[in-house]
Amino acid sequence: MVRIDRLGIVNSLLKASKNGAEVKIICPLSDENSEIQKKISENAPDIRILDGNNSPYGMYIIDREKFLRAELKKPGADKFSDAIGLVVYSNRRTTVDSFESVFELLWNERMLVEELKKADTMQKEFISIAAHELKTPIQAILGMSGLLKYYPERTDQVVEVINRNAIRLQRLSTHILDVTRIESQTLKLEKERFNIRDLIPTIIEDHKERIKDNTNGRVELIYNDDFNIGHAIIVEADRERINQVISNLLSNSIQFTNDGYISLNIATNNVNGEVIVTVRDTGIGINPEIIPRLFSKFVTKSQQGTGLGLFISKNIIESHGGKIWSENNALEGRGTVFSFTLPLAPKNGVGEGKGTDSS
Repeated sequence: MVRIDRLGIVNSLLKASKNGAEVKIICPLSDENSEIQKKISENAPDIRILDGNNSPYGMYIIDREKFLRAELKKPGADKFSDAIGLVVYSNRRTTVDSFESVFELLWNERMLVEELKKADTMQKEFISIAAHELKTPIQAILGMSGLLKYYPERTDQVVEVINRNAIRLQRLSTHILDVTRIESQTLKLEKERFNIRDLIPTIIEDHKERIKDNTNGRVELIYNDDFNIGHAIIVEADRERINQVISNLLSNSIQFTNDGYISLNIATNNVNGEVIVTVRDTGIGINPEIIPRLFSKFVTKSQQGTGLGLFISKNIIESHGGKIWSENNALEGRGTVFSFTLPLAPKNGVGEGKGTDSS
C-alpha cells in the first residue's frame, strides 16, 4: 500500500470514489499500511477495505475491463519496480471476468471472516456481561438462604431479597432464550384481538413498586388515560409479547432515571391505522456512543444490563408489522423518549377500533 501510494494510485482511487466509483481493497491491515488506511478513510469513506493475508501477488482490476497481476519479488523494497517480478496485464474480457470472479470470492471470504470476528467479539462481551449479571443474584440468593438457618426471625426480609434476585435471574434467562429464538427464526407469536389499554393498569402497578424501591420516591410514574375512557384500542397481537415490550421500555427508563418522572402514553393515529405507545423519562439520556447501535444485541453502557431488552423489543414489534424508535426528550431538555407503533386491528364488531387520539 505504501508503494502504490507513492505511484499515485491511492490518490486516483480517492478521486474515483468521490466521482461515484465503487472501490474495494483487500490488504493486510498492518502498522505499515496504517497511515494509508487512515488517508483513505478520511478522504473517501465510501472505499471499503478488508483485512487480507500477506500474499506474494498483487491483483488490480479496473472497470471490469483491465487486469494487472504483479508478483512480489522483494517485499521490503521501497520502489515498486524493485519489489515486483513477473507482471501479467490483460484487457481481454474473458480473462478479466475470470479474475474478477476470483477477487469476488476472496472478498466474500474476507467479509465472512470479518463477520465471524465481530460475532466472536460480541459473544465474548455478552458472556462476560451475562456472567456478571448471573453472579450478583446468585451470590445474593446463596447468602440470604444461608441466613435463614441462623436468623429465623428475619425470614420475611430474607425471602423478599431471595425472591427479588430470583426474578432477576428469570428475566436474564428469558432474554437469552428470546435472543436464541429470534436468531434461529423460531420466535412464535400467539396473536389475538384485544384492547391494548387493558394491559396498562397491571404494568403500571408492577413498575410503581419497583420505582419506589429504586428511587425512594424521587421519580413519579405517570399514566393519564382519562381522555380514552370507554374507547377500546383493538390490536391483533401477542398479548404477552406486547406486555414484555412495554415492560422492557419502562424498566430501561427506571434504570437510568434518578429523579423527575417516567410517563406512559397511548395514542391512536386513525389516518395510518396504528396505535402509538410512548415512554418518556427525565433520565440521563442515551450515551452518544451507542445511539447508532441502540437496538442491536449486547449494546449497553450499564453495569446492570445485558443490552438485550431493546434488541428483543425491536424484533417483537417488527414481527407485528410495527416500528420502534428513540429520540431525546425535548420537552424537558433531558432524558429519552421511546415509541413504538402497532397496526390497529380491522373493525370487527360494535365498539372495536374506536380509538381516539390521546396523549
